[in-house]
Amino acid sequence: MPRKTRLDRVMRSAAALFAADGFAAASVSRLARLARVSKPGIYYHVRDKEELLFRICDDSMAGILAGARGAVAAADEPVARLRGVMRAHARFHWQHPNNLAILFGQMAYLSPERRRRIVVRERAYLDLVRGLIREGMRRRAFRRVDPSVAAFALFAMLNTLDAWYDPRGRLGPEALVRELERLYLDGLAAPGPPRAIARSDILGPRGRRDRRRCLR
Repeated sequence: MPRKTRLDRVMRSAAALFAADGFAAASVSRLARLARVSKPGIYYHVRDKEELLFRICDDSMAGILAGARGAVAAADEPVARLRGVMRAHARFHWQHPNNLAILFGQMAYLSPERRRRIVVRERAYLDLVRGLIREGMRRRAFRRVDPSVAAFALFAMLNTLDAWYDPRGRLGPEALVRELERLYLDGLAAPGPPRAIARSDILGPRGRRDRRRCLR
């Protein structure tokens, strides 16, 4: 078996095992059975179980960040860019259903140095999203909000999909993403100009003031 193919299978099996049992309870022996490789075959690629966890977390954050940067490069205005970022993030979740739960729930098992390396990517992603929100406010596409609060609200919505969403349910993944886009982007949208009051809203059919219309 090619080395890359074997490593990919080990990584996918490790993600499934850590998501199901938790990092602390997962054993390399069980991982070897799931991946259909020997324990020495696992240690050929990684030094220990923690390195597997680090690779899952680091690869996940790198993939999310790359998808977001690609979405920004593909559009030229803030609403379309932020919509693209949301879709890229959700797409990563559909393609790697266990990884986000591990990234945001089990990173504490990593050494401080390894956590710092992932936090660098997280900070870059946060800065990218906050920058899009600030750009939208400058262009008056978004209402005035705190960019950090708005960014973390978006992450909270997208990073917890595995906790409550079942793609086999009534809404398929694409329909769900459209619903989330409407909820989030409509909430950010700058209010339009107030509607001018028409003369007919105040005056009756003969041009006299209609008290009932005024009180509606």
